[in-house]
Amino acid sequence: MRLARLFAVPVLAVLSLAAQEPSLSGTWTQTRADDIAAAINTTVADMNFIKRPIARGRLTKVNPAYKKVMISATGKEVLVKFDEREPIHMPADGKSAPWTREDGDKFMVAAQVSKDQLIQTFKNEDGERTNIFKLSPDGKSLTMTATVKSPQLPKPLTYSINFGR
Repeated sequence: MRLARLFAVPVLAVLSLAAQEPSLSGTWTQTRADDIAAAINTTVADMNFIKRPIARGRLTKVNPAYKKVMISATGKEVLVKFDEREPIHMPADGKSAPWTREDGDKFMVAAQVSKDQLIQTFKNEDGERTNIFKLSPDGKSLTMTATVKSPQLPKPLTYSINFGR
């Protein structure tokens, strides 16, 4: 009996540590964000004076500095919800699924999940956006790096937002 207790304690300790392993899943609140307006201005700076304000307005509208993100990753589905927007549902196997943004724009969206990273990709005929969510080693912070590419843009738009638990 005493011998059984000696073996049970290390096993329980290992199970306890595994249960506490950092996870992408959860609700995250913004702690810092890049100056997205400045990043947009840099991206559109080389466009002609007619297209520049149109591109700037459109990029500003669809690239807010999100205050909160909720991530749920299960074996079947990945769900990402920004602020008070509707959640984005994606298959966990990396396959693309149709998704319609609140403004009516339609995309194919996909998710690739690993232990400490989620790559979310949106594609349509206008271009693509990739959000890379990277978990810190201690599991206390999450960085989302967004990259927007389009044939209409002279170069990609890239910015980051940091979140904490």
